[in-house]
Amino acid sequence: MSAVPASPPAEQAHVRRNFICHLLEGGFYMGGLAFLSPESVMPKMAETLGAQPTLIAMMPALLPAAFSLLGLFVAPMVERLHHHKPWVLAFGLLQRLPYLVTGLILLLVENIDDRILPIVVLTPVISGVVGGIGVVAWMEMVTRMVPERLRAAGWAARYIMQACIGMGAGGTIHWVLTHLPGKEGYGWLHLITFGFLALSWLSQLPMREPTSSTPPAPDPGDSYTTRLRSLPALVWHQPHLVKFMLVRFTGMGYLMLVGFLTVYALRITGRAEADEGLFVSFQNVGTILGCILAGWIGYRSGGKMLLLTSRALCLILCLWIASAHSFSSFTVAYFVLGFGLFIDRVGDLTLAAELCPSNRRSTLQAVLGFCNVWAFLTATFFAGRLYAWADHSFHTVIVAAAIFAAISILLLRTIPEPRSVIQTTPVPLDEQP
Repeated sequence: MSAVPASPPAEQAHVRRNFICHLLEGGFYMGGLAFLSPESVMPKMAETLGAQPTLIAMMPALLPAAFSLLGLFVAPMVERLHHHKPWVLAFGLLQRLPYLVTGLILLLVENIDDRILPIVVLTPVISGVVGGIGVVAWMEMVTRMVPERLRAAGWAARYIMQACIGMGAGGTIHWVLTHLPGKEGYGWLHLITFGFLALSWLSQLPMREPTSSTPPAPDPGDSYTTRLRSLPALVWHQPHLVKFMLVRFTGMGYLMLVGFLTVYALRITGRAEADEGLFVSFQNVGTILGCILAGWIGYRSGGKMLLLTSRALCLILCLWIASAHSFSSFTVAYFVLGFGLFIDRVGDLTLAAELCPSNRRSTLQAVLGFCNVWAFLTATFFAGRLYAWADHSFHTVIVAAAIFAAISILLLRTIPEPRSVIQTTPVPLDEQP
């Protein structure tokens, strides 16, 4: 029996509830990760544990790269799903468990000093790989739940909540690492992170997935392998997406900087490791203001303007860091980092969703994510090798990040804002894998 269509007031109630749950899910998840901030805590933790420069540089990229690794391969299955929420909940629970396990190991298991580094490195990797199996379904579910004009505001609201939690995280990190340095402190930070991730998972339970059209019946001659082999042709028929991939790849200036920024700032200023918590707090103040601006600009103008703004801020940040010497100067740098980085993330998510035709959105989002793996890893690996080659000169990395940002601006200017042009025709049926 077919479901009775919901009345407009009921539909509005579902949109409102889904939007609030979407906000809470993202805010708790990303806010929880602030206690192990990939941009500040993780690189310094890796350096303290004896990691080489290349691994230190790659710490901020491990979680997002792992997240994007398997999405491409599960997208054909996700496109056949009638309902995405069960898939999202199942893999979402599994992706959060590594933080609980690691926290308990660090607190309860003795004599593992030589294994702490691989344990803390593998935690975001395992979490990201498992989460990547569910992220394609999650992205499709959220895109259906949140109307187009509210998407930028939705991403911004999530990041604002993250930043509010992150401001508290900064003080918590400072207290924990001051009173419980080393293995015990990092164990508690992992458990605190898991607590917020669990709240994030629970926030998804009330979400109501909208009724969607029935997925097409699988063609016996259209095998899984055939669909994967046909993806290059599918992407090639979306030329603006190809440019967008290059924009993402060259837009890794922030990621190249953050791997060494905390290490460099604490070394230059002579401050204690616990003071990285203050960097987290100032970064989150910038995140709040950046997300408020991003939500307003994204609602009015779309994602392209946000990305142009973020790339320009990356150039300003490079110039500022190159001349910074005092602790207060670096706190300003972290403010600008939070401001620009999250304008970048809101713009990226908004523009990606609007560039992908709705009839193949899951697959194309997965392709974009898979390409991001290599962008994350290549940019951070290059930054790490450049840092080591230049005899630990952070200024060399700064110059490279600035060049990447400038190239990204030039490429981005060639992509039209989807809201200002007539939408392209959906991919023809005979060209769909």
